[in-house]
Amino acid sequence: MPDSEISQLLALTATGAAALYLYTAALQLLRLEKREDTLPKAVLIPGLLALVLHGLVIYTGTTSVSASFGFYKVASITFWLMGVLSVAIVIARPMQTLLIAIFPLAAISLLVATLTPETARPMTETPRGLLLHISTSIIAYALFGLGMLQGLLVLQQSRLLRQHKTRGLIRRLPPLDATEQLMFELILSGTVILSISIIAGIYYVQDLFAQHLIHKTVLTVIAWIVYAILTVGHIRHGWRVNTAVMLCGSGFALLTVGFYGSKLVLELVLS
Repeated sequence: MPDSEISQLLALTATGAAALYLYTAALQLLRLEKREDTLPKAVLIPGLLALVLHGLVIYTGTTSVSASFGFYKVASITFWLMGVLSVAIVIARPMQTLLIAIFPLAAISLLVATLTPETARPMTETPRGLLLHISTSIIAYALFGLGMLQGLLVLQQSRLLRQHKTRGLIRRLPPLDATEQLMFELILSGTVILSISIIAGIYYVQDLFAQHLIHKTVLTVIAWIVYAILTVGHIRHGWRVNTAVMLCGSGFALLTVGFYGSKLVLELVLS
């Protein structure tokens, strides 16, 4: 099939996936407004289909001859992973509010990554070690992103409970202990995956402290230290919502600046 036809097919697939994402988020929002406590299958089915179509677009783009990991494409992969993790969480626990936040962002990132020109050079051959480093970095960032969103939700839930406001959205959330536990589970999982990414980078990335990588390396290591301190502090000293969200936000900001900030500057500003 010619490249032009493949591009058109990917554009149609991405548009369909984006529509399903937005439809799913709208269904979930209406469910909350109607104060429905059960999760209808109509919410998950179009969402799962959107994730499948999104995954196909990513797979086609990353396995082609001109595959690259540009700014838009990495953002699309990240939000796809966050969507997959959100659906997995929703299936296991009543945390449907994650879908309302993640799915519209996944739709936007997919459309931008598919319909705009590539911002990075094609990678003709990607060593397995480097691929491990890249993939674990993206997975860790997705986990921390969900952890940050969950942390903000926990912070708001805690504030409303202290003010004795038990109407509205808070009535359809799980108990505070459950939402807080999910936040720490996401942070712990992200810390473990980020540790693997850093180790893989040390072993497989050449010139890890080269001029164009040193800021990313330093910020990533500092972020890992922040998350490690948060995890240990929660386990050993029982750190709770305010401290956890503050440290989680600091670590997430460091990762965002180190990874996406550097890609933004190199690919979109200095190109």
